[in-house]
Amino acid sequence: MKIVVTGGSGRLGGYVVRELLDHGYTVLSLDKVAPKSPLCPSWIADLRNSGSLYEALSGAGGIIHLGAYQKPGLVADTETFSNNITATYNVLKAAADLGVKRVVIASSIAAFGFLYAPRIWPPDYLPLDEHHPCQPQDPYGLSKLLGEKVADGFAASHAICILSLRFPGVSFDLSYANFPERWKDPGARLGGFWSYIDARDAAAACRLALEAELAGHRVLNFAASTSTMKEPTDELIQKYIPGVKKAKKGLTGNWSGMDSSAAETLLGFKAKHTWEKYLTL
Repeated sequence: MKIVVTGGSGRLGGYVVRELLDHGYTVLSLDKVAPKSPLCPSWIADLRNSGSLYEALSGAGGIIHLGAYQKPGLVADTETFSNNITATYNVLKAAADLGVKRVVIASSIAAFGFLYAPRIWPPDYLPLDEHHPCQPQDPYGLSKLLGEKVADGFAASHAICILSLRFPGVSFDLSYANFPERWKDPGARLGGFWSYIDARDAAAACRLALEAELAGHRVLNFAASTSTMKEPTDELIQKYIPGVKKAKKGLTGNWSGMDSSAAETLLGFKAKHTWEKYLTL
């Protein structure tokens, strides 16, 4: 099966392309820039112009959409928002028009609103599941949430399966050598609630979502089951966001601030790479 990967030249894109190739797929990468080390055929394309998408998707069985600005502040806020939301719309429009039945979209924990908020407010509960209210205030988080809403619209009007994958921070340091520095200040990245995912697990999540036998549009969380910290998460909550309700019974130790149980149930996802396997305390 031919799969188109947008953003294939990016850091996560490289892992996703390799994951697909390792599982027998034919891959075409679309990106604004050429890959440093091409793994598959690659086209230079601006996703705000939809013509290349229609050509690329000819004969494709699915598309994994990673092409976007990865956080606020890389460019002007208006550029972050307009680029991300326009690219997502164009991808879904082309897929729907051409009858491509499977679309995977990289969303983000930023859709909840906490990650880049100027001031953190307490979540209703932890770990965050897909039903927690979303109140993004930054252009990146808004683009991700509205991208999910666009997917709702296309799924309601077309016979298409769309999965939006909410990822926390992706760890590209496969040795996890940078984690001890994080441990010095657990409150530094509070809006992610100590969640993360290894790049290899994120790539596997994209493939599993592509292969899912589901209908309509689903938003799913994907994260490691443990946190980025050594301390028990209950202690971190008490120190940094006291009073927050724990939504699931039986959670002990350094449990993650994101709940991936829906992805485990629907797709069989289970993070294989956690920092505990690579670092000795």
